Amino acid sequence: MEHIELKQLVNMCVKGRIQIGRPIMLTSRDRTQTTNVSFLNHLLKYNGIKQDKLFTLYFKILQMFNRFFGDMMNKSTTFNRYVQHVKKEWNVDTHILYEYNTSLERSRKTIEQLLENMNILCRQFRELNMRVSTNNMTDVIVEDEMLDGMDRFLEKVRNISSEIDEFSSVIDSISEGIDGLNMGTIIDLSMKDKTMYLEFGSVGDDVNIPENINISFLNYVYILNLIKKHIVYYTRIISKVKDISGNMSRYVEDSKDTIQSKDNLFSLNKQQGEIDGYLDGLDSQSEAPMDDDMSVEDIEDDNSEDDNSEDDNSEDDNLEDDNLEDDN
Repeated sequence: MEHIELKQLVNMCVKGRIQIGRPIMLTSRDRTQTTNVSFLNHLLKYNGIKQDKLFTLYFKILQMFNRFFGDMMNKSTTFNRYVQHVKKEWNVDTHILYEYNTSLERSRKTIEQLLENMNILCRQFRELNMRVSTNNMTDVIVEDEMLDGMDRFLEKVRNISSEIDEFSSVIDSISEGIDGLNMGTIIDLSMKDKTMYLEFGSVGDDVNIPENINISFLNYVYILNLIKKHIVYYTRIISKVKDISGNMSRYVEDSKDTIQSKDNLFSLNKQQGEIDGYLDGLDSQSEAPMDDDMSVEDIEDDNSEDDNSEDDNSEDDNLEDDNLEDDN
């Protein structure tokens, strides 16, 4: 089947000549057969876009849309005035397009890279678990090698966790940016064809405005939606990766403790540490919060004053009784 080259396909979508939500008809070279394919299938099957590159491609398409609409605002007064009119109807005074932060592109890690690292970690976990269950832990050398392997594995888990946090931060930022858009304004513009721009501007024609300008805005909405769908997928995968890496980390930590518990020297050191902690606690409790100049005699004098204060209190009680009687 003859297909549309990637650059031409994207250009047709941006200018509204192709609607992303409708099938694209392709014809065989001999013109005897036709077939319909979706925009996404065309990208994957005919343009050779890999699944793990779609997310990046969507942002490149989004940037082409932004440049296209920006050029329209500069070249066509009619287009600019009508867009401002629609924004006013929606009480919007901010930019209506998604402003992609290019710094995210440099820091973003693809989910496929993260998954590949996770697959490698899972294989290493199985190998490590097999060694723990089959090797003789009474051999000091074997034990040390095993513990070193566990430490290296736990370090890799920490690296995976760092990658997850970085990737989560990036997609959260993207999601917040898209959610902050006034989609009502963009959808409204996707229902306004060229004639409405011309009528509002009281002009006969404007060659800078494409005939299917409404389809351009509609395709823009489709691209934003495809990005959001990818983010939902990424969020679900990240949650699973977190659970798996956390479970593996806890299991290896427990296995490490089990191996070390069979080491007499390790057990003695651990017990000695617990004893030292207990004795330190006793020492801190034995330090009474007394003033340095206070003596035993001072304490006895304080006790005698307490006795006298009890007598004073009894007199106060009698006064209170007298007051009650006077009130009666």
